[in-house]
Amino acid sequence: GIQYGMRASTGAIENFQIHPETFDPMIVTIGRIKPSGICGSGLISIVSELLEAGVIDQQGKFKRSLDTPRIRDGRDGWEYVLAWGQDSLIGEDIVITEVDIDNLMRAKGAMYAGYQTLLDSVGLSFDDLDRVIMAGNFGAYIDLEKAICIGLLPDVDRDKFFYLGNASMLGCQISLSDVDRFRDRGTVRQLITNLELAENTEFMSYYMASLFLPHTDMALFPSVQDKLSGLT
Repeated sequence: GIQYGMRASTGAIENFQIHPETFDPMIVTIGRIKPSGICGSGLISIVSELLEAGVIDQQGKFKRSLDTPRIRDGRDGWEYVLAWGQDSLIGEDIVITEVDIDNLMRAKGAMYAGYQTLLDSVGLSFDDLDRVIMAGNFGAYIDLEKAICIGLLPDVDRDKFFYLGNASMLGCQISLSDVDRFRDRGTVRQLITNLELAENTEFMSYYMASLFLPHTDMALFPSVQDKLSGLT
């Protein structure tokens, strides 16, 4: 989990920027009040910004040599202070730790490896995609560029991304309001297959390669490579 993780509710950090010289944060919370934690979109924003600013390296480790009091060795290891206690709603420092970043890298790595394994199973690659459809509440608030920056989403043409909303509810509405679509449900069900990732040898190889920001193979993320090329 994430030490100061929380659901997307009032007080959650949802967006983050960092000053390129002082490394001080500029945070935006849901409800525009003092921060009390970090939600999913905020976590993606934070890690992306820290990476682009050179505060963390591509292994998700803080650069100890930077001159800022916000990078410190905390009770759970190295961390970056997002908000000091007097500026937070909970009265204590809100931080993101290397453990938090590692947990995010594992989660996004599993997702990206899943994409690759699924495409492999049908003989396709990311370049073959016409559309990338995102659904659910998470997709509604995700910053596309920042999600690509950390390797959560593939680095393909941005025009290919579409947000569908509540896909399950939309499917129910279509099925119940259209007799022909309702009758098609049996045919659709027969077209659905299950891909067992745990039993797929390629998945683990892809997963290990994805445990990097954004990936060990930077050729898969040319736009991110351009952003990071000036960092030392």
